[in-house]
Amino acid sequence: MCSNEQLGELSAGNLINDDLPQTRAVAHVWSLNTARSTNATAEQLITSGQWDRNGMTVIAAREQTAGRGRLDHTWFSAPGGSFTASFISAVGAGVAHDPTLNGWLQMIAGLSVLDALRETLQETNLQWVPDPVNADNSIDDVKLKWPNDIVFHGRKLGGILAQIVTLPNDPNTVAVIFGVGLNIAVPQDELPIDAATSWRLITEPADEGGRPPAERVMDLLAARTVRNLEGRLWQFGLNPHGYAQNLRKRVTEECWTLGRPILVHYMDGTTGSGIARAIDADASLAMADDDGAERLVRTGDVGVLPVGD
Repeated sequence: MCSNEQLGELSAGNLINDDLPQTRAVAHVWSLNTARSTNATAEQLITSGQWDRNGMTVIAAREQTAGRGRLDHTWFSAPGGSFTASFISAVGAGVAHDPTLNGWLQMIAGLSVLDALRETLQETNLQWVPDPVNADNSIDDVKLKWPNDIVFHGRKLGGILAQIVTLPNDPNTVAVIFGVGLNIAVPQDELPIDAATSWRLITEPADEGGRPPAERVMDLLAARTVRNLEGRLWQFGLNPHGYAQNLRKRVTEECWTLGRPILVHYMDGTTGSGIARAIDADASLAMADDDGAERLVRTGDVGVLPVGD
């Protein structure tokens, strides 16, 4: 059952019914003025049965006051300037609970958002702003920072959190929540950390047509993310191990982390460092440590050290 606070978030006074037209055409949408956490609201909708088991449900919020990221890190959200949304989809329990496969759910979300960003760039007639310094020696494009960040030249544009919710009356299916947070119209002086960036800072009009409003950008991003998630999850469900091989190849191509020095903060409080070498068969990260030994990083929170350190 929903808590009183959650019920308040879903009340008529907090619901927005006339936005996100593109997203509403492809998903069941709950658009909120304010939410503590769209992932928490999504979980409540699942437990109360208010989600679309045969399609995608999207919970979007113009302001998120208590968002959380991976390992309970705080998830920054600027009112009106951040894309904060959670996407709910049904997934086979066999895949979701298989440790050799479930890591790919996070990667599916990352690739889906990455493609949505590029598609939105084209559809709004924008282009990437060339980085004059290029300290990370990479191309002007968005990339994946393993395991859950979207970066542009190493600066964080956003993050993704995948969460599995079991269904009490269905042992064969789980609900997966993909929480997505992106800095869209956040000015430089309001970014949470120096190593962050926003859509407005890294894009510019490709001609004299001007820049679309942030609301249209967010609608396109959500709609394209729905389409990309649905397509990849469908293929993953049909042939999990075979499609995982395709995902591994694509993630390897898109992963900004590979070849860079990394510092790993493990769940037990210890740390490790080395060079990120490869994406493993289960979506974990293969790291060559400072002694030359290879380690697989599955649950560590990976921070990439500045180039040259």
